[in-house]
Amino acid sequence: MTASHAIMNRARAFPGTIAVSGAAGRFGNLLVRRLHRTDDVVSIDPRDFNRRPADVAHFKTELRRRECRNVFRTGNIRAVIQLGPYHSQERRQESSRFAAAIENFSRLLDYCDKYAVEKLVLLSSANVYGARPSNPQFLTEEAPLLASDLSALRDVDMMAQSFFWKRPDIETVILRPAHVTGGVGGVMARYLRTSPVMRLMGFDPMIQLIHEEDLIQAIRLALGPGHRGIFNLAGPPPLPLSRIIERLDRKSLPVPHFMANRLLGPLRRLGRTNLDPAYVDYLRYVCMVEDSRAKTEFGYSPECGTEETIAAVDIWE
Repeated sequence: MTASHAIMNRARAFPGTIAVSGAAGRFGNLLVRRLHRTDDVVSIDPRDFNRRPADVAHFKTELRRRECRNVFRTGNIRAVIQLGPYHSQERRQESSRFAAAIENFSRLLDYCDKYAVEKLVLLSSANVYGARPSNPQFLTEEAPLLASDLSALRDVDMMAQSFFWKRPDIETVILRPAHVTGGVGGVMARYLRTSPVMRLMGFDPMIQLIHEEDLIQAIRLALGPGHRGIFNLAGPPPLPLSRIIERLDRKSLPVPHFMANRLLGPLRRLGRTNLDPAYVDYLRYVCMVEDSRAKTEFGYSPECGTEETIAAVDIWE
């Protein structure tokens, strides 16, 4: 039985409502459209969500606001999926954005603690492990989080781990997917959409990609009863960065690695790259994950092949 069949055949996991935080983004929109077919769903996001399904209520507010507390206090919320805005370039020196991301997630944990939430699913990222020369070929969930330049992303992940032990009765799931492709604003997907694609001379790391549809089915499987813990998620077999660029029919722009950070500003202004300095090392060193735990625990299996996953880089609305 495929993972998609397992999802369709399962009973509704919750007698209450699933709240999706960060739902107004491109990936959140797609996730909500999949979830509302089988579950009651509400969205929480300070942005407008004009394309949501008609039966999905949208609360245009931040998690730290009183209006959001009232949603949890009166809304029969039994499961929460946290997508969050910290997946882009939230760095510690951007103090106000960093503080807002941490405070919002802290409030969400308070709501889960106080208002009978049964399941919390955090969409983190495999990037929290950091791209380092000492990395093994594949990182397990026990590997340390060493991505020092991705402070908000890493710190939110660690807060969820602490909550896991504080409230063992709440099924907390942390998903750490590889680079996501599709109609998303992920760093690697945006980087690969440029032409020519900036590359570091002398480096050609293996890259893992996961299609957005495979990530959605992993989230839906993780919502099932009894699943808790940290789970890496990968897609089809990895390929060298140069091969991915070739399959996208892009040209490369070779840049000396020791000059990359200094050249990023001018290249960004010329429209030759949109890469953030925090991610330069991911073009230099390997950061791939081993995902057998997700496959064993809740039956995750990527259904999108290599060509489909790579081609999804160019899906953009």
